[in-house]
Amino acid sequence: MHALSRTLAAVMITAAIAAAGALSPAYAQRFPDHAVRLIVGYAAGGGTDLIARIAAQHLAEELNVPVIVENRPGAGGNIATEAVARATPDGYTLLLAANTVTINPSLYKNQPFELERDIRGVGVIANSPIVLLTSPASPYASFNDMITYAKGHPNAISYGTPGVGTPQHLAVELMTHMTGVKMTHVPYKGSSQSLSDGMAGHIGLVSAAINSGQPFMVSNKLRALAVADSKRVASFPDMPAVGEIVPGYEVRIWYGIMAPRRTPDAIVAQLNAALGRAVAKPAMATQMKEQGYEVAFDSPANMDRQVHADIEKWGAVVKEAGIQPE
Repeated sequence: MHALSRTLAAVMITAAIAAAGALSPAYAQRFPDHAVRLIVGYAAGGGTDLIARIAAQHLAEELNVPVIVENRPGAGGNIATEAVARATPDGYTLLLAANTVTINPSLYKNQPFELERDIRGVGVIANSPIVLLTSPASPYASFNDMITYAKGHPNAISYGTPGVGTPQHLAVELMTHMTGVKMTHVPYKGSSQSLSDGMAGHIGLVSAAINSGQPFMVSNKLRALAVADSKRVASFPDMPAVGEIVPGYEVRIWYGIMAPRRTPDAIVAQLNAALGRAVAKPAMATQMKEQGYEVAFDSPANMDRQVHADIEKWGAVVKEAGIQPE
């Protein structure tokens, strides 16, 4: 989560411009000279939209042009991703992506684009850990208790998620595969009903993004068993991480900015540097934290590497879980 210093950002931009022979210096100096569109694959008011609007506010301040959020929901975010894949690669059309973009290639047949061929990373800006929650009245008081119970009672524990193929779903599928237990998946249309049913004891486990589960955790309406990651989260230091008990386990929902693949390196470098300055601002970190997110930052190259690794990782989980592509 280290932000680039302004000096390092300037060096990075200069080097990228020099490497991008196809881009004229005059063009690079003009960018940006009008509004930037930030396309979101989900409806207004949701978590991804909220992150987009926080990012747009601070990115606009750094770029000195408006950054307009445009919602294009549908097909698990694929409609928005396709729109950016087909956009003019000039830096003025960007995608606010969640890591669902790396799951979708395994869930949807015959996509009209290929993520790694048509889209490139600009920079990760936030993480949202996934938490595993249960009713305070459940028979297992800890993650280990749940695993022990599940080993002795295959498929007896039902777990709720926002839907098939979501990161919350695959987080549990990966956990059950690595621990050798079997559970019954109950997909919902969003997190609200799964959290309510978990609180009422209708399902034994809820897998939810921390921003969705946090109000239930703070009010003690649901008990947190673990965070589905390799390490604990700063906001709940007493909650164990699954990776502490299951070596090698690591899952999180990340959010970042992406651009059409042929967007020049110099423009991507400018956007990344602006993101770095935005993420470094205490105001943005505070806004993210208030909504349950952690600010993060990385280079375009590292984001591309993360995308590639995630496509392979989630493809294997989808195959192992027997989830059929649509």
